[in-house]
Amino acid sequence: MENMVYFLHMILRISQKQLQKTILAPSMQQSIEILLLAIPELHTAIEQELEKNPLLEIDEEKASQKEKSLEETIAKGLEHIKETPNFSGYKDNFDDEDVEKMPICYDVPLEQHLRQQLSLELTDPLEIEIGEFIVGNLNEDGYLDCSFEEIQQALQIHDRDLILKVLKVAQSLEPLGIASRDIKECLSVQASVIYNGKSELLVKVINEYLEPLCKKRYDLIARKLKLDIEKVKEISACIASLEPKPARNYRPVNASIYIKPDISIIKDDTGNLKVQINQDTVPPLRVSKIYSSLLKTAKCSQEEKEYIREKVKNAILFIKSIEQRHNTLKEIAKYILEYQKDFFSKGSMHLRPMILKDVANAIDRNESTVSRAINNKYMDTPCGIFSIKYFFSQSLSDHDGGDVSNRSIKEELKWLIEGETKTKPLSDREIHLHFERKNMKVARRTITKYRKALNILPAYLRKQ
Repeated sequence: MENMVYFLHMILRISQKQLQKTILAPSMQQSIEILLLAIPELHTAIEQELEKNPLLEIDEEKASQKEKSLEETIAKGLEHIKETPNFSGYKDNFDDEDVEKMPICYDVPLEQHLRQQLSLELTDPLEIEIGEFIVGNLNEDGYLDCSFEEIQQALQIHDRDLILKVLKVAQSLEPLGIASRDIKECLSVQASVIYNGKSELLVKVINEYLEPLCKKRYDLIARKLKLDIEKVKEISACIASLEPKPARNYRPVNASIYIKPDISIIKDDTGNLKVQINQDTVPPLRVSKIYSSLLKTAKCSQEEKEYIREKVKNAILFIKSIEQRHNTLKEIAKYILEYQKDFFSKGSMHLRPMILKDVANAIDRNESTVSRAINNKYMDTPCGIFSIKYFFSQSLSDHDGGDVSNRSIKEELKWLIEGETKTKPLSDREIHLHFERKNMKVARRTITKYRKALNILPAYLRKQ
């Protein structure tokens, strides 16, 4: 018997294993989830929480006050419009047929659709955190809008292989090719899955001959790969069937129609700009007084009291998570308003370089919190509606030792090309010389890279 006990003891000792895992408390998980939500998603989350938690309810008194305040604001706005010269009133020109033709927005945003899939594919908390960061940094076309270095810095992770592993999982989600770093990777991911077993040649053409393929240089590709032209045309047809913008079918036809900005930059009575968090459509919540009073009665069983306490706790955490979301967004917006004041007064070409770390240090948050907060959020400004991510960009140095935002370089490049003579379009070299004359260090290859990123053709193809 002693030998048996000793043997079992040895097995237990041998099988012991020490693991280090990041496990977030439920309250922290909920706070992160709420922070990620844009206004439309927040509405859905509130509706779902109201359904499952009987101790959470809308504060009708505050809601009616908010509604009254909103009605007064609208009334004042209408009076102002009526006082405007040539105001002829509003005429409802829509009929049933017009309404039917209007585009319909997806109920589930792309990012939420991807997070749902990630939760099925990944179980490790750290991998899920990386996955959510990747999903939160997709541009309008569905491409990854940050580098490995930025992911490492924001999440304090040094294992590039782990990030690459999670990225591959993200790219395998629906829609295929999402979170790719460039168009070649996007098309290669799709080709490998859709044309499984026949994709090797397609992937080779995508990675090595995509530019001549776009120019229909079938003869060149056929000669290089020792194929007949018909075979190259067949390959071309296969590649043409792939989706270069994986998020296309998951975004509204005209995104500006459906965008509900979380933040507004408005002018106060003195003409100065200030930040306003858009909470008009977010119902004020409270813990039900009826249910909480039941705790004080002797009629409730211990089990019922435990249930009530748990629901009260959940309701309080949910309300606090929404408040924290609003506060974090407001702090970020205030920093952007102050830091990017030249943008708001002079225009997009005066955008200053700004990274997650700048904001995180200024508002005493970590970079991953800032990244989550700006995910899929928009800001309504006197200059138009912008994604909050628009204000974040890397820097380039000028000859005077200052820093210039790479986004402002892109804006100026776009402005130059829009104003060029169509019969004699500007070459990349001429654009490079323009920035040189302004004492701005912008390499010619960088000009070419930015032009391609803006989907602008080279000069010889723009000539009319």
